[in-house]
Amino acid sequence: MTITSEPALRPPAEQSVRTLARGLSVLSVFDHGNPSMRAADVAARTGLNRAATARVLRTLVQLGYVRCRGEKFALTHQALELGYGYLSGSPLVLASREGVEWLTGEFEEPCTAGVLADGDVICIAATRVPGMIRAGLTVGARIPAHASSMGKVLMAGLSEDEFRAVLAGSQFSRLTEQTIDSTERFRLEIEQVRRQGYAVNDSELQSGHRTVSVPVRDAAGAVIAAVGVNMLATPDTLHAATAAHLPPLRRAAERIAEGCTPV
Repeated sequence: MTITSEPALRPPAEQSVRTLARGLSVLSVFDHGNPSMRAADVAARTGLNRAATARVLRTLVQLGYVRCRGEKFALTHQALELGYGYLSGSPLVLASREGVEWLTGEFEEPCTAGVLADGDVICIAATRVPGMIRAGLTVGARIPAHASSMGKVLMAGLSEDEFRAVLAGSQFSRLTEQTIDSTERFRLEIEQVRRQGYAVNDSELQSGHRTVSVPVRDAAGAVIAAVGVNMLATPDTLHAATAAHLPPLRRAAERIAEGCTPV
């Protein structure tokens, strides 16, 4: 009897998409607070079962995006390639970088620009002030939208359906005594942001730090990013600090919008 081998069947498209989604979810859980983790920790953060997590991690190790030392896994430098194309070629990122650099020159304070990803803000451009120990965010940093002025601005720019969807997945973790920790309070805050056109964060993400942010809008008026300035919470009233920073912030937002608009 002759036995013939059949070609391996390709996985269905749906399975391939699911596998890719799992791989991306695993890569996304490594951050500043969790640079290396055990497989069990990765599983807990992604919501995948341990067997699926182990398979994904083994694949990522083979591909060179993750390394394993002992029981812990961590990203390799090769993982930088996944975001390099976006950071080096996105008109929004390039314009945001120029915008926050100009803004830092005006304020001599750390400035940032960010976009919304589910219930978080991802920093796409950031500056530091030479000689200043206090630093703002770094590019790629992810912070909860409910506790940041950029997040409030971005959430305020969503449609009602989009806003509800993001709100449903938000946990409202309490980071300081000032953090908004309920759906009701956050909805009221967003309504105010929509009315006034800017947002503030007064020690809600980090005690003693204050930020003011405004939206960046495209030609159609849609909010595509947020730009903000980080400062210490000084004895100045919040209103006075906000009023002093709003004009340059709005100019920076205009510069960013102009810079990423096709000529």
